[in-house]
Amino acid sequence: MDNLKQIDNILKKAVADMPNNGHNLSSDWDAIEKKLKHRKRRIILLWSFLALFISSSLILFRLNNNNTVNKITTTRDVVNKKDKSQHSSNESIKNEKSINNPLPYNKEILNPKISVVANSQNVTTQKDNTEPKKDTETSNRFELTLHSKTINIFNQEINQPEKIVFVKLQQTKNLEKSNRTAYKQGWEYGISFTPSISNKIVQENSNLSGLVNRNYNLFIRNQEKSSFANNFGLNFSYHLSPKLFVSSGLYLTQRAEYTNYKYTITEFPIVTNGEITDYAPLNPLAYVDINHVGSNLYHFIEIPVNLGFKQSISTNFEIRSQLGLSLLSLTNIDGKKGNFLNLQLEDLSDLKFNTYNIATSVKSGIYFNKKRFNIGLEPSYSINLNSLNDSKTSALKTRPYSYGINLSTNIKIFKE
Repeated sequence: MDNLKQIDNILKKAVADMPNNGHNLSSDWDAIEKKLKHRKRRIILLWSFLALFISSSLILFRLNNNNTVNKITTTRDVVNKKDKSQHSSNESIKNEKSINNPLPYNKEILNPKISVVANSQNVTTQKDNTEPKKDTETSNRFELTLHSKTINIFNQEINQPEKIVFVKLQQTKNLEKSNRTAYKQGWEYGISFTPSISNKIVQENSNLSGLVNRNYNLFIRNQEKSSFANNFGLNFSYHLSPKLFVSSGLYLTQRAEYTNYKYTITEFPIVTNGEITDYAPLNPLAYVDINHVGSNLYHFIEIPVNLGFKQSISTNFEIRSQLGLSLLSLTNIDGKKGNFLNLQLEDLSDLKFNTYNIATSVKSGIYFNKKRFNIGLEPSYSINLNSLNDSKTSALKTRPYSYGINLSTNIKIFKE
């Protein structure tokens, strides 16, 4: 700087020593120097203004950050006051300690007891296991902040996150309500149809077993086969609990057998003291040819009482199993049957059968459930517990049975 002033002085002196215009040149030099000094002051003022602008911007930015943190801290204090009013002093102290401790991000995400819900205005904390809140909208959202740095909101150390994702959770109340839909107490009623295959189990009556013709099994019993039958009616059930129900109904039930008799009677039995002692041959002119093909039908009115169990396997499907007893009242019979003693063909209406019968049944299948109705498909099996024949007049005991597929459609009337 001294060197520059020295050069300046030398130049001024040189100009002053010049003849004629030296004085004028010297004054011009002074004017130029004054302008240069003025320009230098302008540059200093410009840099000063720029430095002032930058410092002011930094101060404003800092103040803005402080206001944001103050809002978060104020919201936290309000939440803490509500928590203290709802819990005992011990729990409040524990909550305050856990809030004031800085938690790394990974711990917050892995801890199922604490969820942070945030938006542009507030930040709240919620403990799901200890503080069930029914009326807060924030309980249905969960904040997922994606960055690798530690988040310490309540010590006012906030790092700018890379990305914030809000995940809306399904309301617990609605979920529980939908899960209880299939398990309310109430009634179901509807119609049921069961196509089935029917046959019978035949045993000898010990009291009259001596009256069974020796050709009975060959000519008659072995020629009676299974036949198609069905039942149809109204059913209703009451559901006691999520897995238990009772059911009943009123059904028109059939038992059936297929007959294919083709034999010739060539002898007749000799009965002594209530049993067959010998057989006498018939004159060939007296032979009786039996040739009959048909079905024997036994019609009942059935009233079942069943205990049922059910197990849900998905949202709309469940498995049901039922076991119970039925009262069957014989209302009509149709067909012909070979006699166990003389092998003659007889009309069923001329024979004696038990009017009232007891049967047991079991069925298990899958049900398709909707809110107000369901459709069930159940394999079923039913068998008479007592003999259909009158034990006082028949040497045989017959117990009809059937197995088939029960198709039912029910309407639900559940208690709200």
